[in-house]
Amino acid sequence: MKKIIVISIAKEKKIKDFRLVIIPSGRSRIGAIQTKDYGIIAYPDKKNFEKIGEMINWAFYESDDKVIENSSDIKIEKRFYNCNSYRKVTNDYNMIFFESIEGIYSISLLKKQGNAFVAFKDENKEAVEYVFSEKPTALELGTKVMEMFEYKERYDGIIE
Repeated sequence: MKKIIVISIAKEKKIKDFRLVIIPSGRSRIGAIQTKDYGIIAYPDKKNFEKIGEMINWAFYESDDKVIENSSDIKIEKRFYNCNSYRKVTNDYNMIFFESIEGIYSISLLKKQGNAFVAFKDENKEAVEYVFSEKPTALELGTKVMEMFEYKERYDGIIE
């Protein structure tokens, strides 16, 4: 089986005092990728790229292929986002996946579609993603993630 790690990174759609949620992954009993029951909820300075990258790296090192045996009954929207429905999460947050597939590292911007997140496509109908040439440093990772969030917020008209 290929070694696949996916980190979920969500940023509240706010310019100041935003919530950043970073969640590592494991495997469900049937082998699908599943978020773990713990993560980081932070309110970082959006210019502190290195610290944001360090938090994402922490989630990367916490992610593995181990089966999550005892999963919490508390829904993810309540556990990490303090929202009463996942629809509210999709309305209030932008999402990026940091992925490692067989040693290839990439980040992918997602968008809201109905009650879920799907790949965000630019005006040329191409997925907005960035593939790193090697494992990124915390500074590189934090910088690219925040640039991607800024791109999406400009697209949505949240910032000019």
